Amino acid sequence: MDSVPLDESVHAALVRLTRQLTSRHDIDDLLSELFRCLRPLLAFTGGSIQLLDDEGFIQMAAADPVAPPHVMAHRVPLGGSVAGRVILTESAVYLPDISAGVPVAEDGATTPGVRSYLGVPLIADGHAIGLLQIDSVDVDAWTERDRAVLLCIAPIVAAAVQSARAHAREAAARQRASVVDARLDEVRRLVDIARSCAYRGEWIEVDRQLARIHAVLADRGALRLPRQHTTSPGESVALPETRVTT
Repeated sequence: MDSVPLDESVHAALVRLTRQLTSRHDIDDLLSELFRCLRPLLAFTGGSIQLLDDEGFIQMAAADPVAPPHVMAHRVPLGGSVAGRVILTESAVYLPDISAGVPVAEDGATTPGVRSYLGVPLIADGHAIGLLQIDSVDVDAWTERDRAVLLCIAPIVAAAVQSARAHAREAAARQRASVVDARLDEVRRLVDIARSCAYRGEWIEVDRQLARIHAVLADRGALRLPRQHTTSPGESVALPETRVTT
């Protein structure tokens, strides 16, 4: 696509979108905010963000309107879909008039009755991590200027997704470190008890404390954190990066 000049209002909207997305560290919140900001910029019937999982399958991470659970959970191989083509080629795909009976996707990722489709790759760290796609029940729904706007939005989204992933990884690392510290504190406490028992000659109690120490070290769930802290919402879509080559 040739360079299309964008007016000042679009530039201002892109700056606002960048500010809104990059200020969010929870990936679910980030993706919901994306579509809230995108609607005033582009008219579309349905839209979605699809990301690669750690096995190289495409899975929907967010949709507007909200997609049913079975669609969100569905994993699609890279081959055989337009979404896979966008990711593999790392190029935008615009279908201005989809003929009846020619599906864009097999996973329900597009709106029923869709006639126009536009997908742009999300590229970060030198490779595609997924795509942003929109569809419309109207034929040839977007002008060249509209398509240029979505292309400008894609790198903002990709960078924000990677930032949210990094934040989720850091939060998980801090949580693991906290669990390890708590486990070591418990081991130290039990060692002190065992030492005191040994000083008094209470060998049965020493054996009991040693068994407790072994249990603490062996049981991964011995010092499990409260349920609401075990997995942050973003971790469910903070998918490991998978390099895709054509």
